[in-house]
Amino acid sequence: MGQPSRFYDFGPFRLDATERVLLQEGEPLPLTPKAFDTLMVLVQRARHIVEKDDLIKLVWPDAIVEENNLTQNISLLRKALGESSSEPKYIETIPRRGYRFIAPVNEAFGEPVELIVAAHTRSQVVIQEESEIEDRG
Repeated sequence: MGQPSRFYDFGPFRLDATERVLLQEGEPLPLTPKAFDTLMVLVQRARHIVEKDDLIKLVWPDAIVEENNLTQNISLLRKALGESSSEPKYIETIPRRGYRFIAPVNEAFGEPVELIVAAHTRSQVVIQEESEIEDRG
């Protein structure tokens, strides 16, 4: 048995945390691992401002990176989500502070599916009686 899957649904998208994939109406969208991690942090903290420094520390815990790396990931995410920074539907820029995921998010857990196939047979038994007709004559 596998572990339960964790999903985050928003708009036509589903973020599968277990498989590390973003789906749009069931179709996977290509994201770099760091862009996925950036989206994961924002979605998990939906409706809250995530400071740029905190986001960088969470996405690149063992590396020193420039703010430009974060900006590139946000740009990739906006493109994948089909939005622009001037009209955000998902990721809002908070000037000089950070970003906020603004779309409503529904978190769901899915149990691993165990498929059980059972065979059913239908039988019909027909009993015919044969009667002996005796000639008594």
